[in-house]
Amino acid sequence: MGARLYTVTAEMVPDKPFAITAWSGSFALRVLYDVLRRRGFSFGRREAKPFIAEPVRVDGEVAITGVYLGSVQKPVPHPSLCWHEVAAGKPLSFTYHFAGADIARQFVEAIAEEPVVEEPACKLALTTLSAAQRDLPEPSPGGRLEVFRVRFLTPTSFMFYGRDVLYPSPVRLMISALKNYGAAAGVDTKRAVEGLAKTVEAVGAPRSRRVLVDIGEGRLVPAFTGEVTLAIHASEDMPILLAALKAAELLGVGVSRTLGFGRVRVEKPEEQPGRS
Repeated sequence: MGARLYTVTAEMVPDKPFAITAWSGSFALRVLYDVLRRRGFSFGRREAKPFIAEPVRVDGEVAITGVYLGSVQKPVPHPSLCWHEVAAGKPLSFTYHFAGADIARQFVEAIAEEPVVEEPACKLALTTLSAAQRDLPEPSPGGRLEVFRVRFLTPTSFMFYGRDVLYPSPVRLMISALKNYGAAAGVDTKRAVEGLAKTVEAVGAPRSRRVLVDIGEGRLVPAFTGEVTLAIHASEDMPILLAALKAAELLGVGVSRTLGFGRVRVEKPEEQPGRS
């Protein structure tokens, strides 16, 4: 049996209209903290967390909020992605991925026993609750050259020795995917990470746009949105590279994954004709 995550989705409705003005993933994370606090859980800001909060979904779509353009010194609210107004009674979906069954159960029991979460902006009443086990992909053979399109569904940022990397760097993406997969699945990915310069490259031109995101209390952090087409060349590490990339759809990539940054979709692009 391979490694697995425990995914819980809670649909809740607010008792009055309000606006999500910062990043919606920060709002989702706050709700998670408030529920787990009922069971005595508390987490430090820099402490590794045994869960990932996805951004809030409205009508099935991720609420991209808290986005600004310009510079930190002169931020300009994005014309359509700065805030999202929510009507009273409008269903909101909160999805969380837990690393262990126990903490997932604690969350489910806490919110089921007391199905109202009181936040500064509104009270959220639970309407439906679902849970599922999600198995992480296991390493499996691939072809001589595998090509994937990676779409960044939420703002993303990578780090390189303390400096922001604000574009879809193929090496940073795969380093993050491998490290996250290794930690979740309990496998050693060091060799695969060290060989990335020879095995992974972007084909075509990555598309990205830099933004600033308010993650709460007016704290603006730089990030990017966009997509990249990634080519992975055959090597001994191909199986674990493919597993890590696919697992990134659950685990995310980059920094601030706990609050829903770095959510990605990995797709096989349409076949392109070769050059003659």
